[in-house]
Amino acid sequence: TNWSNDEVVKRGTGYNYGVDGFLRPGAAYDNVIEYLYYKMLEMDVARYEENYEDDTLSAIFMLSWQRKFGSMFVPRGMETNDSHTRGLEAILLPKILKTVSNEMMDREELKEDENEAFMTLFQQYASDGPEAVLGEKAMFEGDGTLFSTTKDEWDHDVRRLFEKSQASAETQDIVMEYMDRAYRITELLNRCFKLARDEHIDGKRFSSEAENEPKSTDSLFSDFPVEAQIFAGGLELSSILGAASLSATQSDVTNGSVAAAVAVSIVFALINIPTSFGTMTNVSRYVNRQEEFRAEFSRTKMLGLERTLFKVLSSSKRKEIDDASNPLLKRVRVAYEAVVSGAKYYDTSSDEVQASYSKTDFTDLKSLEAFMEEITSNFIAKLYQKEAYLKDTLVLLYAACIELAEVLENDERTGDEESYIEDEATYKAFRRMPKFTERLENSLQTGPIVYGFIRKNKKLSQWAIFAPLRLYFFLMGNFLLKGFSLRCGGLFNPISTEIKVMRGVVTALNRSLGQTLKKEAYDLKELFHATMESSIGMSLFFVGMWVFIFSFFIIANGIASAVQNTSTTCAGALGISGRNSFQQYQCFVVEGGAIVSALAGLIALSFFVRQFRHQRKVVAAINYLPSPPPSVRKIGSLAYFQSLISIWQCIATCTSLASIVIGFVLRFDFADFENNVTFGLAIGAVGAFGISIFLQLIANLGMLYNVEPSAGIDVCSAFWGTLTKKHRLFSLGRSEKSVMSPALEDRESWEYVAREFLTETRFDTVLGADRFNAVMQAIQSGDTSSWRGNKIFAKEE
Repeated sequence: TNWSNDEVVKRGTGYNYGVDGFLRPGAAYDNVIEYLYYKMLEMDVARYEENYEDDTLSAIFMLSWQRKFGSMFVPRGMETNDSHTRGLEAILLPKILKTVSNEMMDREELKEDENEAFMTLFQQYASDGPEAVLGEKAMFEGDGTLFSTTKDEWDHDVRRLFEKSQASAETQDIVMEYMDRAYRITELLNRCFKLARDEHIDGKRFSSEAENEPKSTDSLFSDFPVEAQIFAGGLELSSILGAASLSATQSDVTNGSVAAAVAVSIVFALINIPTSFGTMTNVSRYVNRQEEFRAEFSRTKMLGLERTLFKVLSSSKRKEIDDASNPLLKRVRVAYEAVVSGAKYYDTSSDEVQASYSKTDFTDLKSLEAFMEEITSNFIAKLYQKEAYLKDTLVLLYAACIELAEVLENDERTGDEESYIEDEATYKAFRRMPKFTERLENSLQTGPIVYGFIRKNKKLSQWAIFAPLRLYFFLMGNFLLKGFSLRCGGLFNPISTEIKVMRGVVTALNRSLGQTLKKEAYDLKELFHATMESSIGMSLFFVGMWVFIFSFFIIANGIASAVQNTSTTCAGALGISGRNSFQQYQCFVVEGGAIVSALAGLIALSFFVRQFRHQRKVVAAINYLPSPPPSVRKIGSLAYFQSLISIWQCIATCTSLASIVIGFVLRFDFADFENNVTFGLAIGAVGAFGISIFLQLIANLGMLYNVEPSAGIDVCSAFWGTLTKKHRLFSLGRSEKSVMSPALEDRESWEYVAREFLTETRFDTVLGADRFNAVMQAIQSGDTSSWRGNKIFAKEE
C-alpha cells in the first residue's frame, strides 16, 4: 500500500478504535516496554538528537503511533480517572526500571567489582521501590497525568543511589545513558496519555468516522416527517388516475366508441400500476425504518428510562423496591456478565473478577467503591494488559457502578425520612415499566427484510390486511385515553396508548422535577410518533396494494368490454338478480376501484391538510422574528408559496373525489347528472395535478434554488435564543463522574435540540431533503460562535 501510517490508522479504524480490531494493539506490558527501550536505543545509534534537534520523539513516534499506544494503555472512559493512572504507573514503572537494570547488567564496565554496590542497590530499587532502599519516596507536584513527576523522582533517587554506593563519575555517566532512555520512555507514554486525555475531552476518540458525522434526516422521527411527505403525492395521483380510468368507461366521452373508451381507461390504469407499486415500496421502507427505531429504543433506551425513574424516587421509596427489580443492579449484572463472557471469548481467565464481584455488597457504598477501585487500578490497568477490547467491557461495568454509587451516596446524604411529592406518580410509572417493556417488545417487527422492502415473520395482527383495523384501534385508544385507562386499567389499551400514557407521566415528572427528564420525555415522544407512523404506513400500504390490484382488474375489464363491444355498467336499478355474470364482475371492478381510489384520495387529502398546517408553522415562526436574515426571509416566502401549492393539491384531490362520488350517485340513480361529468372532473383533477407539479418546479428550481447556501447557519442565527435555551435544558442532569467524553455528551444534547426544534418549526415541509439536512447539521454542530447571536444577552456555553 502507498498509504502512510497515519492514513492506515484513519482509514482502518478511525484512530484505533475499530470494532474489528484492525490496528488496535494489545500486548503484555513487558513486551511493550522492551520494544520501546530498543526504539530509544535505535534513536541513540541513529543519532536522532543530531538530525532532529527540535523533537526527537515525534520524529520516530508520529502522532498516529502515539494514538496506538494510547489506545493500548488508556481505554475510553479512563482518560481522567486518577485511580487508573496510578495503577498504570504502579505496574509500568518497575517494568521500565527492570528493563533498564537488565540491560545495564550486560554492560562490561558495570560488571566490575567496584560497581557491584551500585548495581545491587539499583536492582533492589527496581524490584522493591525507593522505600525499601532509600527509606522514603520522594514527592513532587505533578499535573495528574501519567509519569508527570517520574523524571524528577528518578533523578532524585538515582543521585541518592550514587551517593550511597559512592559510584564513580565514569559509572554515573554510563548509568545516565540508560536512565536517559528510561526518561524518554516515560515522556513518550506521558505524551500518549495526554493525547488520549485531550482527544477524550474534545470528543475525538471514536470508533469510526461514521461516529463523528452528524445525524441525517433519517434520525428525525415525528408526525409526518420529511420522508412521508412524498406519499401524499403518490396517493393523490393514484386517486386521480383511478377516477379517470373508471369514469372513462362509464361516460359518453368517445361518441359511443367502446374501443376508444376502453383504450383511455386502460392507459390510466397502466400508469396507475407503477404509481401504486412505488407507493407500496416507499411506504414499506418507511415502516421498516420506524420499526428499526422502535427495536433500537427497546434495546438501548428502555432500561435507561427505567433507571431514570428509579433514580428520581426518594430514598425511602427506593427502599420498597427489591433488588431483583432494581434497574441499577440489573445494569451492573448485565455489564458483569459481559465481562465474564468476554474473558471466555478472548480465552483468558475471569476468576479474579468473579471473586471480587461475589464478595461485593452492592447495597453498601464503601464495598461498591472498593470494587470500583479494583476495576480501575487492577483489572483494567494490570490484570488484562493485552485484552484491549475486554477493557472496554470493564469500563462499562465501572460506568454501571458509578451510577449505582451516586444513588447510594445520595441515600446516605438525604436519609430515609425524606420523601418527594412526585414519589407516588413516579413509583406507579416505575412499577408499570416491566409490563410496558413486555408490551413494546411484543409489538416489534424484527423479522428479516427481503427484496429491500418486505418484512417477513410478522404476527397475524401485523399483516397489511388488518392494518386499517389496527390503525383504527390505535386512534380510538389515543382518543379515549382517559376512559380506557380508568375503566380498563390499561388492559385493552393498544401499545400506542400505553406509550402515550407513559410519555404523559414522564413529561409531567419532567416539568415538576425541573426538566431533568427532558431527554427521556422526548425519547418517548419519538417512540409514540414512530409507532403511529408505522401503523399509518401499513394502512397506506394496504390502500396502495388494493389500488395496484384493481388496476389489473380495470385493465382486464376494459379488454373484456372491448371484446364484447359493451360498455361498463353497474346500474343500481338492475339489482343483483338482473345482472349477468360479466355485469357482476363489472360492478365488482367499478365499485371496488371506486372505493380504493376514494380511500387513496381521502388519505392524500388528510396528508395535504397536515402538510399545510406544518407549512404555516414555518411561516408563523419566521414572521415572529424581529429581523430575520435574507435567506430566512426567502425560506418564509417559500413556505408561503408551498402552502398555496398544498391548497391547490387539496383542490385537485377533492376534484377526483367529486368524480368518484358523482359516479357512485349516477350508478345508483340518486341524482341526475350528465354522463360525462365524472370524466370531466377526473380530467380536471389530472390538469390540476399537472399544475401542482409545475408550481413545485417553480418552488424547487426557482425559489429554493435561490436560497443562500448559508441558510443552515442563518436559521441558527435567527433562532439562536431558542436553540441555546433548549441546549441548556437538554444538558441538565449530566453526571460529573461520567466516563463519557464531555464533547460527546454536548454533541448528544445538540442532537436532541435539533430534533425538537425542527419538529416544532417543521422546516422539513418546506425545504428539500438536502437543504433541510444542512439546517439540521448546522444545529447539531453546536457552533454558537458562528451564529452571531446578541453577545450582550447571549449566555456563554
